[in-house]
Amino acid sequence: MRPRTKRVARTTWVAALLLLAMACGSASGASTLPAQGPPGPTAVSTVDVWAAVLGVAEAPGALSADRDAVLESLGEALEGAVVISPVACLEGLPAALPADGYVLAIQESSRTEVRVLADQLPDAPRFVGPIHVLCTD
Repeated sequence: MRPRTKRVARTTWVAALLLLAMACGSASGASTLPAQGPPGPTAVSTVDVWAAVLGVAEAPGALSADRDAVLESLGEALEGAVVISPVACLEGLPAALPADGYVLAIQESSRTEVRVLADQLPDAPRFVGPIHVLCTD
């Protein structure tokens, strides 16, 4: 390699490292921790998913046995996809559902995935459609 080519390559690497260092250091050094509040639904990055609502109740505990039955039918590997969630945390559900209630639902990234899973269950879902997840419980 010629001396000029080496110098250009070295200069390019130094410039890239400086840009990386500047990008990492551009965030403010001050860090604040959120105040501790009462336990409850937690805000998360909002996400759009497809859901099949299998049940509705006033309290989450009333859906626990149904969730266990769904997991027994579908398999424990789907535990993260079978959720009990506050209705208030799911935008796009039918207005007829109680805003202060809870739903048992299958959540997946596509309509096809939700339908395939829901079709394996003995009862048809009350609702199948896209929803926007606002928080988790």
